[in-house]
Amino acid sequence: MPRQHVDQIIVDEESDSKIGSHQLPHPIGWKVLVQPNQAKTKTKGGILLPSQAMDNEEYLTAHGTLLRLGELAYRDRQTGEIWKGKWPSAGDRITYGKYAGQKIIIDGVKLLILNDDEITSVLPASANVTAYLE
Repeated sequence: MPRQHVDQIIVDEESDSKIGSHQLPHPIGWKVLVQPNQAKTKTKGGILLPSQAMDNEEYLTAHGTLLRLGELAYRDRQTGEIWKGKWPSAGDRITYGKYAGQKIIIDGVKLLILNDDEITSVLPASANVTAYLE
């Protein structure tokens, strides 16, 4: 029996915008597509954060979910052979450099396109990354 494709819904935390996985761009070559976790601009009580606090928030939000990988991600640029080691895959929570990647917005959903080597770690499922301010 053939598997049915289920369209995954991607939700933007800040704007509550939604897109289906069929609307996601396909990274080319060694690029990867990430949905970043977003920095808070105000507290749960509605107080707007000053710029220094937002900078601190942005520092902690250099992580997100890996959505898609290009066909050459984690392969040698010359030979095409897969790099040795354990590399992230779609669905993994990852970290990356604060200023890394190309930012794009599709129907209100913020995404990043990164080079595969800009991902700095894979977060374990048990890791609970929290913001400075709640």
